[in-house]
Amino acid sequence: MSAENPEQGFSFTDKRRVDPETGQVRQPQAGSGDTGAAEPSEAQEQAQAAAAEGRLDSDGPEVATGGEPAAETDPAAQAAEQAEAAAQSEGAEQAQGTAQAEAPTASGAETGEGALDPENVSPANDTEAELLDHLKRINAEYAAYRMRSQREQDRAKEAGVASVVEALFPVLDEVRLARENGDVEGPFDTHVTKLFDTLAKLGVTQYGEVGEEFDANIHEALMQQPSDEVETPTVFLVMQPGYMLGERVLRAARVGVQAPAD
Repeated sequence: MSAENPEQGFSFTDKRRVDPETGQVRQPQAGSGDTGAAEPSEAQEQAQAAAAEGRLDSDGPEVATGGEPAAETDPAAQAAEQAEAAAQSEGAEQAQGTAQAEAPTASGAETGEGALDPENVSPANDTEAELLDHLKRINAEYAAYRMRSQREQDRAKEAGVASVVEALFPVLDEVRLARENGDVEGPFDTHVTKLFDTLAKLGVTQYGEVGEEFDANIHEALMQQPSDEVETPTVFLVMQPGYMLGERVLRAARVGVQAPAD
């Protein structure tokens, strides 16, 4: 560096139109090269940029279009108002949904369990009457189906028991003869007793005793002889006992009958 050209120091001129510390619009200084027409536009742009960057103080005024001060606005207040409006809207929707959900419940509480019974429902129009009639028919068909199914199950069970007992007839006859001859003793007699007890639990009964009145529906007469000692046909000999399952005859008792003498 020479004495003729001394080094000039660094200088900075703050030309911002809005004071970043106070947020106030600076007044143009006399003698500046800026024109009055350009001041409002530049000041507005700088104020908007400063507000976007968060550099404006919340208490400072904003610059409106044309360079005029605008009404003061509080961002926090605006956010609070928006949050309150959203909360009110959400609360109204929830209240409406709750009312709609409670309406059927209240109606069901008033009608009670009777609402499930088609006999206690009064149709309001022809369509409801038709649907109610259809529902009654379905209920009647379902009740009939349950009864029919139960009867079929009972018949199937009875048929199964009958087939087993019929297969045991030869064994039961041998056991009876062994008892009459005194061959069933000790543990074997206990097993025979359990066998007949089990048949009784299944509804199977043994019949046919000497002295019974002869009944052609349940007895089969293999022999007959006259007698002055009886007034009606009477069983005097049981060759094979009969077996019944409930009211059903599985095998008629085969007997000898005494009839009154002429």
